[in-house]
Amino acid sequence: MSASRIRYYEARGLLPEPEREAGKRRYTEGVFRRLAIIDAAQRVGFTLEEIRDLLGSRGQPAHERLRQLAVLKLPELDDLIARATSVRRVLKICSKCHCESIDVCRMFDERVLPLRQSTAATATRHARRQMIAGA
Repeated sequence: MSASRIRYYEARGLLPEPEREAGKRRYTEGVFRRLAIIDAAQRVGFTLEEIRDLLGSRGQPAHERLRQLAVLKLPELDDLIARATSVRRVLKICSKCHCESIDVCRMFDERVLPLRQSTAATATRHARRQMIAGA
């Protein structure tokens, strides 16, 4: 881990200021343990703010804070899995594409690659306005 990253964590309040000996920073075993916790928490998707909350003392046992953060993070993971599954499905279609033109490619059909809800709603409103204006 780079020195600049460690200093960044110190500045963000995730690590205590280290003791210095002859101008050099000296870290305790506790700091190394905390760095391992920060790394593991980031790998499962926790933000630095969430990690600071987890590490901080709020008059609540650490396992309770960890449970609360995990419960909040699980729906985000479910959304990510759903999106990845959808992307995988589209990429499988792309891998079998023999279209001469993107204009006729089935991948871009609404049934295959549905528009996002907000985009679909906007497109529907726009189409309705055009139909009314043309009528």
